[in-house]
Amino acid sequence: MDVLRAVVMGVLLVGAFGLFFNTVYWLATYLRQGRNQTLPVSLGERVSSFFKYVLGQRRVVMEPAGIMHFFIFWGFLVLQLETIEYLIRGFYWKFHLSIIFGDFIYNSMLLVQDIMGLVVMIIVVVAGYRRFLIRPKHAVISMDAAVILGLIGGLMVTKFMANGAEIVGMPAATLGHDPAWTPVSNATAAVLYGMFGIERGAGTDSGGLWAVYHAGYWLHIGIVLFFLNYIPFGKHLHLLGAMPNVFFRKLEPKGALYLMDFEALEEEGAEKFGVSQAEELTWKQLLDTYACTECGRCEHYCPAYNSGKPLNPMMIIHNVKEHLREKGRINLKKEKDLHVHMAWDGLETDESGLPELVGGVITHEELWACTTCGACVNNCPVFIEHVDTIVDMRRYLTLMQPEPLSTELTNTLKNLRSNGNPWGLSASTRGDWAEGLDIPLFHELPEPPEYLFYVGCAGSFDDRQKKVTQSLARVLKNAGVSFGILAGKEKCNGDTARRVGEEYLYQEMARENIEVLDKYGVTKIITACPHCFHTIGKEYPQLGGDYEVLHHTEVLADLIRTGQIKFNKEFSGRITYHDSCYIGRWADIYDAPRDIIDALPGAERGEAALAGQQSFCCGAGGGRMWMEEDFGQRINYERTDQLLESEPDAVAVACPFCLTMIDDGLKNREAEHVKLLDLSEIVDTHMAVPESAEAPS
Repeated sequence: MDVLRAVVMGVLLVGAFGLFFNTVYWLATYLRQGRNQTLPVSLGERVSSFFKYVLGQRRVVMEPAGIMHFFIFWGFLVLQLETIEYLIRGFYWKFHLSIIFGDFIYNSMLLVQDIMGLVVMIIVVVAGYRRFLIRPKHAVISMDAAVILGLIGGLMVTKFMANGAEIVGMPAATLGHDPAWTPVSNATAAVLYGMFGIERGAGTDSGGLWAVYHAGYWLHIGIVLFFLNYIPFGKHLHLLGAMPNVFFRKLEPKGALYLMDFEALEEEGAEKFGVSQAEELTWKQLLDTYACTECGRCEHYCPAYNSGKPLNPMMIIHNVKEHLREKGRINLKKEKDLHVHMAWDGLETDESGLPELVGGVITHEELWACTTCGACVNNCPVFIEHVDTIVDMRRYLTLMQPEPLSTELTNTLKNLRSNGNPWGLSASTRGDWAEGLDIPLFHELPEPPEYLFYVGCAGSFDDRQKKVTQSLARVLKNAGVSFGILAGKEKCNGDTARRVGEEYLYQEMARENIEVLDKYGVTKIITACPHCFHTIGKEYPQLGGDYEVLHHTEVLADLIRTGQIKFNKEFSGRITYHDSCYIGRWADIYDAPRDIIDALPGAERGEAALAGQQSFCCGAGGGRMWMEEDFGQRINYERTDQLLESEPDAVAVACPFCLTMIDDGLKNREAEHVKLLDLSEIVDTHMAVPESAEAPS
């Protein structure tokens, strides 16, 4: 009997693990089709990330459902020791881990495993009820999820079934542990005692009892090995992909896009730029697709998805994965299908007979709907970089597609090329806003001031934003800050060009700006535009432009703290602050804007239901400022409604794009009675002005 058991176990293990490693080999081979990507080593930070975000599940537990996942994950890990023991006992029946750890540690381990098994059983029931009966809006309802929950539940049931039968059927002296340490298994044993009419602790060779034991034992082993080979084919591929994806996560500045090295690509003989096929993504971007848990958080917080646009960031990642595996199967002439086929009917195909990834599997409308707000990236528990992948595909559309872009986007790019700003206005008028304010010009000074006030395009050309620019300039002067401007020598930072995929134009503009900044000795920059703040501070270093860049909310909050700004007027009413994506999610600046409001006498700070990390985008990022919304509800109207729900007397913003979009939303909702102000305007009109300075009108 012992020999037969060992043979059966050996055959099962060789077959199951052989099939599993064969599948993993091909999955790894598919990843190798991706472009090379060198990641910063930073071993300490990567190990720390693994402990925090894999073992600690820090991002997972940000959502209530994630707490259930935390216990299932840890229950799964804790119970692996028991599974290992089960497998070894297939070859040596009397084996117990007490041989290695000693009785006390072994009994303690069994206690933890017993309790965790019960916890996991309860959570599986709750998770099934939530997913299939409550059915939250963004929960992915699939047979795959049902199978996984069923398998996990089956593991717990068979574990207690086998352990209970073992307690009943084996004398205490040879059991290997004290049953008092396994209360749940002991409860199962109590049921079996009653069923078989056996005296507790006597031990028995009852055929029926051992049938129960062996049924539980072998079913448990079977589920484990089936689970092992089921994992690579469904959503739980993330059990293999998530851990390495977290370890190899992007450590570059948050939200900074990868630089496209045109010189290197040309030397390699590249005939096209951007991504139109899965294998043109990097291996790390492909690994992202294996890591996806299909938790739905990205779609839950995506402003495009939630306003009726075609974009679903989760499905972008999912469809890239399916396309990769299908293409990998064909390219590598692997006869056995490793996944469920997608329906390709009616789509334009590539040389392999599959549809094009961009324009086929993923539509142009999906890609252009993205505002690059970062809600998907910020909420992903396994650090998938959806925005990088979407922008890489946009690069293909912008740089390589023969069909024209939308008229408005074409005109915007034309204006950027010819005049250095999206409006197409003359650079000579960039400094007109400063007339009468006596603002120093960098190129006219023998020594540069401490800060450059990088005004940006909206602050220079948009009539409404010019008032913000003037307010900030007055505040800085009255607070004694040493600063100057570049006026006509400044160009657009290039954010719009880069995020719509015109990487070549972006790099041209960025290099020209860097040359000017270095020429005039600029080292520190203040800007009221989050896109200037982000692009110059996080992306110019990729091209050699290293500067200390501060957003004006940081500067104003600091000047208030140091007493350089004092208020002598009260604000009567509630101010609700709208978090800009590019200083919020991408830069984690949440406190400074609120500190300004809190310091204002008489002001009551309100909060929208979606605020801070979960703030809803205004709809203008990612080049969307210059494009029409052709699907669903306008994002800025949706955001305006959310802000109005807080019943504000004023809405405060800290971004020229947000100012434009929320202003349009307030007008559409006939809510002009609600004031819309940049934080610098609020400070300007309420601060105590030194006697030597001219009071603002």
